[in-house]
Amino acid sequence: MKMEYLMIDEIIAHPDISKYLTTFTSGQIIFLEGDESQDLYVLVSGQVNIFKGDKKIREITKKGSLFGEMSFFLGGSRTASVKANDDVKVIRIPKEKINHFLRDFPSAAREITKYLAQWLDETSRIVHGLNEFCDQLPDAVLLTDKEGKILAWNSAAEKLYGRDWHQMRHRNVDEIYEDPRDYNDFLEEVQQKYSVREKIFQIIHPEKGTRFISTSTTVLYDGHHNYQGALSLGRDVTTVKNLERKYKRIGYWLISSFLLLGILAAVIFFGYPYFSKGYQTVSLRQQELRNHLAKDYFVLKSLLIDQVGSGNRLKTRQVMKNFFNIQKTTVLPYNGLLLIDREKKVINAFSIKADEDVIGMIDSSYAAIKFQGNEDSLHKVLTVYRTDKDHPMGKKGVEIAFELYKDNEFKGWLIFQMDMELLRKIHGMDIEGLKEFQFEKP
Repeated sequence: MKMEYLMIDEIIAHPDISKYLTTFTSGQIIFLEGDESQDLYVLVSGQVNIFKGDKKIREITKKGSLFGEMSFFLGGSRTASVKANDDVKVIRIPKEKINHFLRDFPSAAREITKYLAQWLDETSRIVHGLNEFCDQLPDAVLLTDKEGKILAWNSAAEKLYGRDWHQMRHRNVDEIYEDPRDYNDFLEEVQQKYSVREKIFQIIHPEKGTRFISTSTTVLYDGHHNYQGALSLGRDVTTVKNLERKYKRIGYWLISSFLLLGILAAVIFFGYPYFSKGYQTVSLRQQELRNHLAKDYFVLKSLLIDQVGSGNRLKTRQVMKNFFNIQKTTVLPYNGLLLIDREKKVINAFSIKADEDVIGMIDSSYAAIKFQGNEDSLHKVLTVYRTDKDHPMGKKGVEIAFELYKDNEFKGWLIFQMDMELLRKIHGMDIEGLKEFQFEKP
């Protein structure tokens, strides 16, 4: 913002203003971000640089330019720091004299009004653009100030928490959580550790009841590391949480079952000296394999079911890749995953085998491949032949296909590419044994 050069001469010559002429040497701080001062400055000569934190955002060189006006008109602290780049002369108008200054120099008031209008227009367009961008995000976005009041709330948040923007605007964010104290303790911990943290909270959805929300929170600071608010991303993990509870119950049941089996094995061993213990060991290993398959199927289904038919191959492939990455230290009975639609067309694929042609699998069809197994089971066993440079006529592979349902509607198949050599060695399992497994349909 600037006024004509002649205006500077008039300002300096004014008997009530000229006494406020001030000089700063190169590198001297004129005011700091976060300061409570609200004086107005008019540049007479030299250059000043404006900083947000340690980053220079712009410079002022034109005579007659005003700066420092935002804190006066907004009634708050300084939003940026200003430093003299060389020897600088300014007119520093004290806060209590600014109204007199604007009255005596109406052209300056008009310039300030024009600038503020332009700034408001630009800010409105930026905020509108950010709101539109946030509305495209799949996660619920929450922006709060340092008092915990909600400043931004996208459409995904409205759906996730069951409340619209008009209900939540400027309300305290802890109102959406079942235990507000738990959230506030978490936020305090995040502030103390100065890092991003994730935690699962319970909320009461007006229509869906209790839901589990995974919340990732980043605290926001100004240039002087003063806490200004928090940005949170939320995602519904109720299905996964319920699945964890289910597996815990299954785990307790399995522990009891294994204890019972141990007692039974001891009775059989001592009562029938010719009974083979080897058969019992193989059965337990096969049961372990079945439970492993069930666990991984349910986890992958919860992460992939919404992507079937969406066409977002990048996201589904990332889920598959992450699935293998987090289990690098685990011996897995399979080395690849495929996702196919209900017409048996391959939507996406991922393999940890370096020589596997994953790209070639995509868009291929499984329509001609026989899906074998019990009609009442959720899974089917497939025998496939894939060609590579070492097997131009095709190498035999065994795969297990699990049906994918959402709201009792069939969506497609999730396929595990089995490592049969490992299955035979560790689990004593062949293709016929895989067919005999039973996974109940929903």
